[in-house]
Amino acid sequence: MDSFSFFPRKRACPRRFIREKIAVSEPTAIPDARSFHLTLEERSASVTTYDHWIRGASKKYSLDPSLVKAVIHAESRFDPLAVSPKGAIGLMQIDPITVIELGITDPFDPKYNIYGGVRYLREMLDAFKGDKHLALAAYNAGPNQVLRHNGVPPFKDTKKYLSKVLRYQTYYKSNRSS
Repeated sequence: MDSFSFFPRKRACPRRFIREKIAVSEPTAIPDARSFHLTLEERSASVTTYDHWIRGASKKYSLDPSLVKAVIHAESRFDPLAVSPKGAIGLMQIDPITVIELGITDPFDPKYNIYGGVRYLREMLDAFKGDKHLALAAYNAGPNQVLRHNGVPPFKDTKKYLSKVLRYQTYYKSNRSS
């Protein structure tokens, strides 16, 4: 354990082992031009597809469904097969080691990914005493980075992520039917 952290360091784990364990091959979350121009109607259809699981997981872990939708939107743009260049998987882009730690058997299955991602987000909120900004930064950059920097890490990607999630949450809150 780090002296400044109550989160254990993630053990170094060969990528090949992780890929074999959860069947991840190549990154797929690199968006094409079409994904940047999805119409609101197409985006709403994606949200509706997963709404039952989003609401169920949000209720189980006491989270606002609009926050969960915002995280999914920012993480994968509602693509259940997304794999980031760093290996994060599925709708909520869960890190492969976190997938294993959470016991998620199929991270590409939207239901398991949503429930696992929402559980992890709840853990981050609890760890950071309900501070949504810190919890989201921890979800994105890792809890040890938040602790190391004593707040939101100064990473451009993390700050951009935080801004995006909060903006999307405002959108989903104001459009309750989405």
